[in-house]
Amino acid sequence: MKTVLMFENLPMAKRAEFAARYDNLQFVYGDDPNWPDVLEHASAIVGFIPEPWRDQLKEIHFLELVQLPFAGYEGWEEKVSCPLANASGAFGLAISEYLIGTILYVYRHMEEIRRRQKQKVWNRNLGDIDSIYGKTILIAGCGDVGSTFAKKAQALGAYTIGAASRIRPIEGFDEVITIDQIDDRLPEADIFVGALPSNAATRHLITTQSFERMKPDALFINVGRGALVPLSVLEEAIEHKRVRAMILDVCEIEPLPQDSPLWDNENVLITPHLSGDCSLPETRRLLWELIEYNLDALNSEKPFRNIVNADRLPEAE
Repeated sequence: MKTVLMFENLPMAKRAEFAARYDNLQFVYGDDPNWPDVLEHASAIVGFIPEPWRDQLKEIHFLELVQLPFAGYEGWEEKVSCPLANASGAFGLAISEYLIGTILYVYRHMEEIRRRQKQKVWNRNLGDIDSIYGKTILIAGCGDVGSTFAKKAQALGAYTIGAASRIRPIEGFDEVITIDQIDDRLPEADIFVGALPSNAATRHLITTQSFERMKPDALFINVGRGALVPLSVLEEAIEHKRVRAMILDVCEIEPLPQDSPLWDNENVLITPHLSGDCSLPETRRLLWELIEYNLDALNSEKPFRNIVNADRLPEAE
């Protein structure tokens, strides 16, 4: 019988369902204080194993799968020698709607409207508002998040440029460029969206020179990984009004330091890395659909989905 260590929160009804459905799998949950006793015999780990035990993963000889509950997987490839799966595909809906909502929040002057409400001021004069229609949006990252947002932006009348590892047709994008062409196309973008994973090629990809190439009325948004741009570069760019506004769900340092001037800048909207969490029921459904698919695969010894380290596995050598 294979052992599955489960560090995702599961109600008792779901646990009972799993026990009945997978008669060849033994489930041990993270709220069981004795779970470390079975670690060396685990066939699969689902969720984030606590930090002190992560460096032991390569020593688990029976381990067939580590399933992460998020799309990001930076730092994990070095910790495992078995298939590593991420949860890409579960978060596109939530993050794309976050993007549309926050862009319109800025474009429709909702911060000022809210301020006037608190002051009980009935004043319809807001000046010109803006629209997604007719905008050029440069989206760095053409995976589930980038492409889902691109489709919605296209439907609202935007021209979408996607930056990917290689040029190819991708649904939702009017044009696809390579990541190293981003700076060349920034002068055209009304909105820049960072939706890239963190790796050697994307770390600090956006620089001071990148901001100098942007339109002064552009929006800069990052929902991918904070390492895309150094915190000091963000602070300098908004201080010198290189762009109209920033929408930041991720930062290089999290939590954002209390002394960062980004907190108090009226042209910055900060959210605490929540655009793609599991608060949306549909996100949870998609996540569990993926996890159950891979549990089925483990149970029947079939290929897993969402493996991100296939090129590092012995079979690929």
